[in-house]
Amino acid sequence: MFNSRYIRVLHNGKRSYAKFPNLKNGIYIFCIALLVRVIYISFFVESSYLFSEDQTLYIQLANQFPSSGFLGVTPKRVPGYPLFVSTIFTIFDKDLWNVILIQALLDSISCVIIALMAKSIFGKGFWIAGILSVANLNMIILSSTLLTDTLFLFLFILFLFSLLQYLKSEHIAWFFLLVLFISLATLVRSVSYYLLPILLIWLLGWRLWKKDSILKICALAISYVFIVGVLLGSIHQRNYQQYGSTAFITQTGGAVLGWVVPATYQYSGMGSYQDGQKLVKKRLDLALQKDHLLELPSNPFESSAYRANVGKEILLEFGFINIIKVWLVGSTTNLLAPSVVFSPALRSMEHPSFYETKGSGVVEKLFNYIKNSSGLLYLSILAVGAIISIIFTMLALIGVFKMISVFPPITVTTLLLLVGYFLAITGPIIGVKYRLPIEPILTLFVTYFFVGASLLKKS
Repeated sequence: MFNSRYIRVLHNGKRSYAKFPNLKNGIYIFCIALLVRVIYISFFVESSYLFSEDQTLYIQLANQFPSSGFLGVTPKRVPGYPLFVSTIFTIFDKDLWNVILIQALLDSISCVIIALMAKSIFGKGFWIAGILSVANLNMIILSSTLLTDTLFLFLFILFLFSLLQYLKSEHIAWFFLLVLFISLATLVRSVSYYLLPILLIWLLGWRLWKKDSILKICALAISYVFIVGVLLGSIHQRNYQQYGSTAFITQTGGAVLGWVVPATYQYSGMGSYQDGQKLVKKRLDLALQKDHLLELPSNPFESSAYRANVGKEILLEFGFINIIKVWLVGSTTNLLAPSVVFSPALRSMEHPSFYETKGSGVVEKLFNYIKNSSGLLYLSILAVGAIISIIFTMLALIGVFKMISVFPPITVTTLLLLVGYFLAITGPIIGVKYRLPIEPILTLFVTYFFVGASLLKKS
């Protein structure tokens, strides 16, 4: 599985050889990745930046965690990341830079695991995948924020590595590990919650196609549900006992009304994002009047469900074609958007807000955004970043097409399933951070583009 070397071992006076994974290259990748991230943190991240957006919320949740406990975290968020930050606060102190440094360490390990995945699948490409991950600006920037993304990515990459090993070897140990890591990742970010049943059906269907016995398939299903239930079941139990709901978190309604509907309204060409927000407010007020309610229900799950239902009604009125169109626009934009836009150094420059820029479609909105951006340096950095993202995505597309004709269908289709899932779950919500979970998979595709070209040149 790994590029191995033989180490001489003396035993009972005889010279023998033991296989040992070649860790030297992995250590090199780790050190380079850590150095890059430390340099970035040193030059581009200031203390004030750590208190912007959702970062303040996670600091508060981490400080409350010793008294609130695992199930005392607000139902708007899952408790994995507050637990992570609170543990660091307990072991060391409440210096936020300790969290950033540990995240840099985890992100550096993630680079090594991505390199190992490439080596395991392709037989080569360790350094290509490793260097691509080391230089991945999305990973670098997000590892220096007090957000869930780096920890989630680390666990998701462990899941991805275990999944690929299971598809390759069919060893039951890898099955347990992949379920464990995707469940832990869901405790950090709920974005993978709906992936759990999809993955279960996908894997059981594959085992059925492999003509496993019904008894073995049932045993796998029970094991899968048991592991997920142990890790996530207590949250469902808390939600049912305290709020009478079987839902996982209460963010759905806010996301649908606050982001999805206005974005769909805009990118389908019906008006600006601001017009979409006005439509949402109007429709929510009308729904409350129709149901003889003065305000949303106090129960957070009922409130979320109510807003989600209003949002679904609006989306259905937009039509299926418009929804598909908008999802494609959002996915394409997120794939091609430059990672540098999330950098604090670039965000500190004077520039307009992309969401507040008016325009009835993504092209008009982008044109107005560029038109309203007066800084030449800002636009130049965006242009270079966009070109790099476009090239990276194009190489990934070529790489996956090359893989289709060479690798087992289950491997390629599973990777594409994961990419499709995260693009679908994000929908029209624009933001480079939402691309992060599929970056390792895209890196594998790009790696195979170069590996395949190298093999073709040799042949």
